[in-house]
Parts: sequence; C-alpha cells; structure tokens
Amino acid sequence: MQPSLGQRLIAYTIFFILGVLVLVPLAAGVITAFKPRIIWVSSPPTWIFSPTLENFEFVLIQRNNLLHLRNSLIIASGSVTIALILGVPAAYALARFRFRGSKGLLQWLISLRMIPPIVVALPFYILFQTFDLRNTHIGMMMAYLTFLIPLVIWMMRGYFAEIPSAMEECAMVEGYSRLGALRKVVLPVVLPGIIATALLNFMFAWNEYFLALILGGRDTSTLPAAAATYVGRAQVEWGNLFAINLIIMTPVIILTLILRRQLVKGLSLGAVD
Repeated sequence: MQPSLGQRLIAYTIFFILGVLVLVPLAAGVITAFKPRIIWVSSPPTWIFSPTLENFEFVLIQRNNLLHLRNSLIIASGSVTIALILGVPAAYALARFRFRGSKGLLQWLISLRMIPPIVVALPFYILFQTFDLRNTHIGMMMAYLTFLIPLVIWMMRGYFAEIPSAMEECAMVEGYSRLGALRKVVLPVVLPGIIATALLNFMFAWNEYFLALILGGRDTSTLPAAAATYVGRAQVEWGNLFAINLIIMTPVIILTLILRRQLVKGLSLGAVD
C-alpha cells in the first residue's frame, strides 16, 4: 500500500528536522575548528572570518597529539585484526555446527558487548597493574578485544549462515579440506561482510574513551582520551577541542568513503536468524 501524500510530507518533515539537529551542531563544530582563538566564544558568534590552521597546529605539534594519533592507529587496527583472526573462525563454527548450548553461547557472547565499560574498568585495572599490562599497547588491545570479538562473532555468524553449506560440500568433493573450502570458497563470498564488520569494529575501537582513559597512560593515550584534556574546570578550549575531534573523525570518514560499496553490500548480505 502506497503512503498518502500527507504521510510522505510528515515523514519528510521528520527526516528534515532530524537532519538539521544532527548536521547543524556538526557544521558549527567544523567551523569553530578553523576559527582564530580570539573569536572562539565571541557573542554573538562570528561566522565570517579568515580560516586558520593554528588550532590543528597546536593540538598536533605543540600538544604532541601525533603520538596519540599513532597510539590510536596501533591499538585500533591491531585489536580489530586480532578480533577478526579469532572471531571469524568462531563465527563459522557457530554457523555450521550445532552442539548443546550453542545458542546460549551466542547469546552470552553478545551480552559481553552490552556490558558498560565502567563495570569492567576496575577489574581490568587491578589485573593490568598486577601483570604490568597497564600503559601498554598489548594491554589496551586485550581490553578492547573483550568487546570486539563478541561483535565480530555475532555479525559474521549471520553472514556465514546465509551461505549454503552445499558450497563447502561441493568443494570437499573436489578434494578440499573443510579449512580449504572455507579459505577458497566461503571467505571470498563473505568478504564484503568481513569488510563491514572490520569497519564497524574499527569505529568502536577508534572512538573508545573510557577504557583508554583508565587503562592507558602517557605512552599509550589515544586521541579520544587526549581530547578530554581540552575541557577544564575554568574553561573549554573550543577551537582546539573541535580541531582534535575533526582529526578523530577524518580516518573513519575516509575509510567509509573508500569502502562504501563493500560496506553497503556487507551490511545487506546476511541477517542473524
């Protein structure tokens, strides 16, 4: 049944209002990132000015956030890579093999992703202090894997479940082992799903703040944790804050634009039953 003209107008109006609520603050933040310091908080706001890169120079060079950028890249990319290496085979096993407690195991895994980081922050802190893992890249990756692996398994299981098992059976008839059929036949088919899963997990790891703040340190502090230093009790460094936020957003936006076709195909490839 086709929606009426009035229903379409209501829907378009709601979408327009939601778009304005999202895009206007985002645009204001991007503009503020290029404002000179003297007009950050001018009243009324100044919208016509000569753009400057001094805020980006300050946060990257003078505040040494290039180190934090490197830490974010190492921790996010490393944890996502390990999560895929461990999670994809586990997802395949849960999709292809039935055993007692398999559905309960899947529900338990996704419940781990729903745990608020504040619940596990203190146990992690004690463990990491005991085993000298705090303020290390390996320790940060281990903490992130607690939340990334369940999401990888949950998403990839849906993709594998959409692939007919007859594909592997035909490959094994031709002489492939189960592992060979997975590597040569199944993985190329679900590659868009792997890319979508990797990108979404990278976004979660890249933007993670609380665990990075608690478990990180001078040598492993990430960009989201560094961004908090621009919010003080006496003042907020608005230009610097929006500049570092724009730096945080840029890699994810670039990856999304580069992989947009695979992302759309991957997100529509499978559905969890």
